[in-house]
Amino acid sequence: MTKRKRTDLLLMSVMLTLLVASSVTAQGTTLKIYVSVNAEADADGSLENPYGSLPAAVEAVKALRKTGHTEPAVIHLREGRHQLNQTLVLGRADGNPAAANVSELPKHGAGKSSERAYLTFAAYPGESPVVSAGVPVTGWKPLSSAPAEVPSNAVDKIWVADMPAGLERFYTLYDSQGRLNRARGEGFLPTENGDARTLHFPKGTLKNWSNLDDVEIHVRPGVAYEINMLPLTSVNESTGVAKTGVAAAGRIGNLPPYLLELMGDSAASVWVENVLEELDEPGEWVINTQTRKIYLWPSDPGPDGSPQGILAPTTSELIRVEGEIDFKGPADTPVHGIAFSGLTFSHADRWAWASDEAVSGWGLQHAWDVFDKPTALLRFRGAEDCQVTGCRFINSGGTGVRLDLHAQRNRITDSEFAYLGEAGILLVGYGLGTKDVNRHNDIVNNHIHHFSEITWQSPGLWAWQSGHNRIAHNELHHSGYCAVVISTRQGGNRTERRHELDQPDAGKRRGGYENWKLREKYLHSRHNLFEFNEISNSVQLLSDGNGIYVSGTGTGNLIRYNYLHDNQAHSLPAAIRCDDDQHETLIYGNVLYQNGGHAAAIASKGKNDIINNFIVDQAVVPRKGYISFEWVPVTGSKVERNIVIAHPDGGLAHSETIRRGQTTEGPLITSTEMDSNLYYHPTNPKWMNEHFERMREVGKEQASLVGDPLFIDPTSGDFGFQPGSPALALGIEPLDVSKMGRSNNHSSDGL
Repeated sequence: MTKRKRTDLLLMSVMLTLLVASSVTAQGTTLKIYVSVNAEADADGSLENPYGSLPAAVEAVKALRKTGHTEPAVIHLREGRHQLNQTLVLGRADGNPAAANVSELPKHGAGKSSERAYLTFAAYPGESPVVSAGVPVTGWKPLSSAPAEVPSNAVDKIWVADMPAGLERFYTLYDSQGRLNRARGEGFLPTENGDARTLHFPKGTLKNWSNLDDVEIHVRPGVAYEINMLPLTSVNESTGVAKTGVAAAGRIGNLPPYLLELMGDSAASVWVENVLEELDEPGEWVINTQTRKIYLWPSDPGPDGSPQGILAPTTSELIRVEGEIDFKGPADTPVHGIAFSGLTFSHADRWAWASDEAVSGWGLQHAWDVFDKPTALLRFRGAEDCQVTGCRFINSGGTGVRLDLHAQRNRITDSEFAYLGEAGILLVGYGLGTKDVNRHNDIVNNHIHHFSEITWQSPGLWAWQSGHNRIAHNELHHSGYCAVVISTRQGGNRTERRHELDQPDAGKRRGGYENWKLREKYLHSRHNLFEFNEISNSVQLLSDGNGIYVSGTGTGNLIRYNYLHDNQAHSLPAAIRCDDDQHETLIYGNVLYQNGGHAAAIASKGKNDIINNFIVDQAVVPRKGYISFEWVPVTGSKVERNIVIAHPDGGLAHSETIRRGQTTEGPLITSTEMDSNLYYHPTNPKWMNEHFERMREVGKEQASLVGDPLFIDPTSGDFGFQPGSPALALGIEPLDVSKMGRSNNHSSDGL
């Protein structure tokens, strides 16, 4: 840089500082800066003459800080769509230079705070601004001469436009109604099993397209519980063999027989996407990056039939709040005190699996998500005392919010997460090791629905290697797979911090309670409080999923006072499930009403306590018990004061299941501490006779009873007891689901 250029830049910086200092209002003890999509060229950030972009406003605040202004600052966004063409990164210089004065924290959650945010991005009162990654796609023309591969019903319906300048590739597209569907085939089953990169396909289902780099397959890699989006690198039409550019999470081949039976005539595990042959419905689109053309059958056309309001995403991550991350070291230096209020975030892309290097070994439990990647509209990576309040995260290709690596005392409240391609909220700490810095966050009173629309296994809420969080009064519904996951299990060894483990394999071995206790210090998803939440309509797209899934975590997770209802997927193992190597979880005071599934209402693999839960009006007879103990010893588990009402066709109240070919000791219900439970069958008073005889021989179930619990009005959510209920004699606590789910009183922590 020349001396003259350096001098010019310095003068410009000084002028900007003076301009900002003279024009931005300081109301009370708060600096207020304004941003409008209709700004003038001579903007100064005032209400009368606002800036035209978020980055300009952020730079103005930095200039003010350099002149000595230490007051909290608010950047007000006016009505309209505020476009970001790349990720806006907020660092330590944007946050509070002083950490919050933190007294002793409660066991769960962020605790109380009187600290004001140092920098807030807020909607102007009464307005609804949108922060968007979308670039307008213009210049649409009717497809004058349709290629031969275009379906006959779409020939005169398709419009074509050039890709926006500067964009090389994107995986989602939007109109004013939301996300548009990329063209997808009907699906097929492989003709034989391949490996993780090899697909054997039926004749005519795939072609060696001229723009093969643009074509992806949506594949279930031989399992019930995930789906991968993989780029194609070669298609041999004569041999029926295709190769993918990124390895799937498992072999590409046949699905388990039970899944094929459940899926019936619609059985498929592979779908091709982004080819003209499949552009056969309104709202579908295809991109060709070689010709730089977008093809679209509009679902919301303008008066002349042309597409209107079409947006292509520029990035998968709109805003990142990022501290200084010492990835291999013991301590990070986080950002403090940045808040977002009343904003809508939309139109970001799906973060695509483009290379093995970016994906392989970085999976979070199978390939349900990827470690430390830009998959969310808003991402906190090394952040403390930050807030998201009253915001909306809607119509996007990835996740709503991620709290990655170091994240403490952050609060996400009163917000909506909807119509997302991936997850609602992710809390993702460091992998197995001693670095435990993702904890004590609040996730309260959010509405999370219609997520996992592209990546079907993405949960609504996931705490992975994240502990001591309070997750309360949220409502979750319509998920592709699990609604909630609390886990530590890995999908790849690159997340593991081997230099911090006592032994090279200390983070991997599983096999019972005593072994778990040796490794528990590395399992940081511990002491999470998940309470007063409502979950319905989970596991809509995949199989073998649950409403609440807890697996391989540390001690002390508390699942209490949640209402799980109308989860009636064809392959729901349990509404609440403690899966592989899970111990010391308390499942207390939950109402499970009108759920379905082929297995159980509550499942436990390990030493976990199941107390005062109501299992009522199961939609089907469970293949296993209403409470199912599986695979591993459950010695010492407390199973007390539960109410189990049988389906009219019966079923086991409790079951013991071992794996096929298992030779180690399995679960025995006689080894549990089981008593004071209430059972009822509407037509069979002898339903529990055999169970009672077995258990009472070993001194268990001595006080348990058979009888109608006499609920006041379960159809209206009142699970209190009428006078004379046998539940009262057993000391069973009545439950009221009206206090579960979203609430106007966030501080409620009891019934």
